[in-house]
Amino acid sequence: MTVKIFKSVSALQSQLKRDVLESIKGEIAETCVNVVREQIMERVYRAYIPNGENSYDRTFELLDSVTVGNFKMGTKYAEFEIFMDAGKINPYVQEGDNWNQHASVDPIDVSEMIPVWIEEGTEGSLFDRQGAHYMEESKIDLDSKIHRALAKALRSKGWDVRVI
Repeated sequence: MTVKIFKSVSALQSQLKRDVLESIKGEIAETCVNVVREQIMERVYRAYIPNGENSYDRTFELLDSVTVGNFKMGTKYAEFEIFMDAGKINPYVQEGDNWNQHASVDPIDVSEMIPVWIEEGTEGSLFDRQGAHYMEESKIDLDSKIHRALAKALRSKGWDVRVI
């Protein structure tokens, strides 16, 4: 391992801040996306498989909408958001007797509501469903993984990080 020598504490702080932010935008973001996608696969796609008269082809756009962004770095904190980018979920208006996907029967684009309805469930719709709570479960899963992922990322940049 190469030892880095800094001429001042502020130079050390600047390098650490850069490495933490770079780790969050890289390895941590990737960890977050993978955890949320696995929860979606388990709690949404594997939990219900459409078949029969009311079956439909899945777009899997909910998986593709998982996004990590809005990175902020202060002197004593690092902050980012994990969210579902509804702009990556498209409405599909069908012809004839086929049901619309991510659009109401009117047809009105409701794609921005898909992540909320799947997370929290629906009541009073044509097909009520319980919430999948994939984001809630992802938070629980990440609480036990994220600090280890940051430690591993910083170690790869030469920092002597220990998880206690």
